[in-house]
Amino acid sequence: MADNPRTLGLILIVTHILVFVFGVAIVDYANSNDVSQKIEVTEANPQIKIDYMTLTEENEKLNDRITLLENQNNIYMGQITQLAKVLVEKDTEISNLKGEIWTLKNDILMLNYRLEHQNKESSEIVNENPPEATPSSVEANNTYTAFISYLPYSARGSLPYPTVYTIVTPNVVKFSSGLSIEEIVNKIRFNIMYINHITEGRPYLIQYADETLVRGKGDCTDKALLLFSCLLSKGYSANDMGIATISKCDGQELHDIVIIKNPGLDTALFGKYHFDVDGETFYMVDPTNSLSTSVYDISPQYKDCLIVGNLYFQDTNKGKGWMPYRIE
Repeated sequence: MADNPRTLGLILIVTHILVFVFGVAIVDYANSNDVSQKIEVTEANPQIKIDYMTLTEENEKLNDRITLLENQNNIYMGQITQLAKVLVEKDTEISNLKGEIWTLKNDILMLNYRLEHQNKESSEIVNENPPEATPSSVEANNTYTAFISYLPYSARGSLPYPTVYTIVTPNVVKFSSGLSIEEIVNKIRFNIMYINHITEGRPYLIQYADETLVRGKGDCTDKALLLFSCLLSKGYSANDMGIATISKCDGQELHDIVIIKNPGLDTALFGKYHFDVDGETFYMVDPTNSLSTSVYDISPQYKDCLIVGNLYFQDTNKGKGWMPYRIE
């Protein structure tokens, strides 16, 4: 029994030795694998570095491309902006050319009229193409007969430039003879019947001053042109007058009136109804206002607030375009 402990101890010693040897073997095996992995990684590093450098170069190229495209985009945007400015300038030039064409057409009409009538006596009646003569009841005892030939409706323009339509004829002289400006304004208001040309199937028609007297009726444009012609016959300068289109401040109800630089009236009584054009003050006279006898009064619907829009002068280069000028 004494030998049994020795045997057991020996067995334990051998067992521990074996376990130790086995553990060392395992650790060595693990360490050998770790080293091999490190070796593999170390051997792979050059390729990874190459791949990284390649990707870096591609990224830089992409960034350079993006920068180039952004610069090109900025250049194109600048070109588009410049082209837009040129387009606006060309559009303005086209509008100006259209205005010049319209002016030339008016000049041609006036020249044709002068050539046609230069050898005729002022008392000669020319009645080639007159509209129907329908004088108002107030003028029934003073019927007017056409003293000039009127262009056919289809050949007339749509803008109330005074160049053609305010020719002073014996009819105009007769209508305004011996009257002050206040009396002429009120005579046009009350003796010339108002008519909307739409009722005649013409949305917009401009009548000659002579024609308005022959017909005894007209709209606000016709009345304004008649007043312009009457004032010419009284010695007012065409350069001191014009036709203005006004509207209510909400943009509704367009209306034509006469504007006068030197009205020969107490300008203080015009109140706020005046404005400046190129440094010159023009006063507003409304020959359509049939609700007042004062030459200084504007039609009621425009009294609170109005906008002065297009201006039409004998000189068609003056007052071009929509102003607009607000009066309130």
